[in-house]
Amino acid sequence: MNRTADTANRPAAIHEMHGRGLDHPQDTWVVNMEATAALLIAFGSLLAFAASFGAIPEGGIAEWAIDCLFPMQFPLFYFASGYLYQRYRSVRTRSAWMANLRREAVILLVPFAVFTVLALAASTVTGGARVLDGATLLDALLARPMEPLGYLYTSLILYAITPTVISRRNARGLLFAALACKLAIVAALSLPGSAPTAAQLPYAVVSVAENWIWFATGMAVSLFGALPLLRSREKAWALGSLWIAASVITFIAGWLGEASHALLDAIGIFWFASLFSSAFRSGTQNAFYGFATRYTMAFWLVGPIALKLTVAGLSACGLSVSAAPWLCFAAGLVACFAAPVLVTAALGRCGKAAVIIYPARYLAPPPAIIVKKGVS
Repeated sequence: MNRTADTANRPAAIHEMHGRGLDHPQDTWVVNMEATAALLIAFGSLLAFAASFGAIPEGGIAEWAIDCLFPMQFPLFYFASGYLYQRYRSVRTRSAWMANLRREAVILLVPFAVFTVLALAASTVTGGARVLDGATLLDALLARPMEPLGYLYTSLILYAITPTVISRRNARGLLFAALACKLAIVAALSLPGSAPTAAQLPYAVVSVAENWIWFATGMAVSLFGALPLLRSREKAWALGSLWIAASVITFIAGWLGEASHALLDAIGIFWFASLFSSAFRSGTQNAFYGFATRYTMAFWLVGPIALKLTVAGLSACGLSVSAAPWLCFAAGLVACFAAPVLVTAALGRCGKAAVIIYPARYLAPPPAIIVKKGVS
């Protein structure tokens, strides 16, 4: 199937997180994996909230999930972005690089800037450590992004430094460079002699060094056509069992750190890729993911802010989380999962106001950077 006309006349996918691909059946597994990661991030916020006031025990499974499972979700985002970037873009010349970076700057920086302001405003209202003023805003935009918005900040840098690859040799070189950065930052942050100095490195340096490998891995899987090697229920079960066993052992033994997280993330990415590419091999979408994938960005952008405001609202109404834990848990559930859907739907009814969450839905890919070859 030739994609010259296919890509030139179609808008970016509304189901994919950043609109880098198309609504193509072969990408169903990717967008569903992204949606699952977003839902798990939202659930992690809810779980931490519930544990903080005793609705659920702080230790045990909840702590294991907060320490091991939920931190893996942003590496999954980087992997998916790299996969779709290599699959749908050709960025090998200066003009293509400029065209791609202009588009990515809009797609990433619009929600980054808007939700940085909203997150700081929510922090101000709820008595957080960072308040909305000029100096703090500049710091959050340029040096130390608010969590979880650092993903958008780091992604733009990754697009700026990473051209698409055209050969296996290119891909191996990219993987080697990204792996070298990962090993260097893990060692720097882990070794007692270098950890204090490494902790003072700029956020951009640390975050890119930590996450470039996942982005490059996604690109390599796309270029090498490695997905069929992962696409097996047996392999998904094996990788899942390996990840669960490794995470439980490291959690119980108290071995969690930079190195163990890197290993768990690597296993986890291949587990999720194998699981979702197997489950959605036919490309047929189901009703649940058909709905959830329309709100992937909103779940992790809107959810944390809505949760903070919900806690503040409950306190203002005189409801103590310790006195009414399950009522507060239910309110948190609404904040993490219903509020993102309602906010996105409301913005969608106000012209193009939803651009603050999904700029890609209003910005078609420049023809100069679209891959014009058959879908693999």
